[in-house]
Amino acid sequence: MKKKIYMLAILIPLLLLASPPAFAEDTQTIAEESIYYIVVDRFNNADSSNDSAVDLSNPTSYHGGDLKGVMSRLDYLKDMGFTTILLSPIFENETDTFYPYVVKDRSVINKHYGTSEDVKQLVKAAHDKGIKVILDLGISSNDGPLNDEFIEDAKSWVQEADIDGYKLDLVDSVSADLITALSTELKVVKANFRLIGQSSGVDNLGELETKGLDSVFNTMPYEGITSFSVPDQPFKDIEKTWEQAKQFENPNSMINFFDNPNTVRFTHLATEANEHPAPRIKSALTYLYTTPGIPTIFYGTEIALNGTEPPDNLGLMDFRTDKELVDYITLLSKIRSGVPALTKGSIELVKNDAGLLVFKREYEGEKAFVAINNTTKTQSFTLTTDQVGEDKELTGLITEDLVRATDDEFHLVVNRDISEVFVARDTTKINYTLFVSVFIIPILMIGFIYLSKRRHGNKKPE
Repeated sequence: MKKKIYMLAILIPLLLLASPPAFAEDTQTIAEESIYYIVVDRFNNADSSNDSAVDLSNPTSYHGGDLKGVMSRLDYLKDMGFTTILLSPIFENETDTFYPYVVKDRSVINKHYGTSEDVKQLVKAAHDKGIKVILDLGISSNDGPLNDEFIEDAKSWVQEADIDGYKLDLVDSVSADLITALSTELKVVKANFRLIGQSSGVDNLGELETKGLDSVFNTMPYEGITSFSVPDQPFKDIEKTWEQAKQFENPNSMINFFDNPNTVRFTHLATEANEHPAPRIKSALTYLYTTPGIPTIFYGTEIALNGTEPPDNLGLMDFRTDKELVDYITLLSKIRSGVPALTKGSIELVKNDAGLLVFKREYEGEKAFVAINNTTKTQSFTLTTDQVGEDKELTGLITEDLVRATDDEFHLVVNRDISEVFVARDTTKINYTLFVSVFIIPILMIGFIYLSKRRHGNKKPE
């Protein structure tokens, strides 16, 4: 009996102090999405019946990945926090080769990936898990002028399979009238349909938005992000990059990346410089998840997949490797979805000094300070109460640091190869009423029960 009373006294304070989850639920406007980019053939093979012409020794041949393989890994993607998957072109090819950008017929699914029924099942399974599905339409220079048939094929997959979006390559070479017509027609079928584009340049982003695109791939930060592949280097042209992004009406809705089908793998850049890739990738991931834009992870980045120029960069996915980067992406996803300043806020540079990058995100009074230490030494920096706010403290969401001001200054320390997201919150003060009710009263109760039992225990029988 005594043991139960003591346990109850301990549990009452813990239950009263229990707090709700630290991260708010993602409302999933386009700026709050996160995308996992899949090359279907190289991701996961779950259906051996479509494995004809598979040759794992030839990087230009099919390797066996299929739509059922994607479907079987949806929980893996959901657990990392991804809200959208982007699939490489899955349509019938002009030739029986792996290269997906020679589309013959957009009304027919490539037999190596599955069937139209597989597409429907994948989309339904993804929707059941809260994940959107975007298809790459596989536009290339081999396409002739796109016409009404192209629009009808695109509409049919939305009508039949409930696809959530399309990706258009080479959008600067596609007529504005066709993109506008495509966007209009698709949004009649599905009001929240998303049309995203990829351009060959960076000078026409604002113009592309007026064509009817909801988002575009932002190639501007790529060179800067790859700076993280080597330590002790300043981020290149950082403020210029942020300024260029303002060509788009809402920079927070642009799509950012550091690996994609057309680039060498970030891992290759690190290993080429004799660097262990994981710390360098973590620095790049932190930047990707905390700057304006939609973070897009190319399949395999989370396992440090290596590779040079295409097709060497399109290796097979391996789900049996170390989970260090998977866990880090999961943490960043939770932080990003719980701090509106990271998805909706303005951005301001605080410090960019030989591998230590610090910037501020702010939205409706909420301030977050991101510090990325991509150096070989512990780094320190100072923020003032003018920057953070009066009666505020800084809470670290990655290392769980808590920093309070001393003489109107916050002295912050970030270890080598570590990043931190500091959120400014009201200074915590002792709630004396809660303290008395949660701690003092139970202690007094225990004391009273103990003394009462002792008194009765010492009482001699008559």
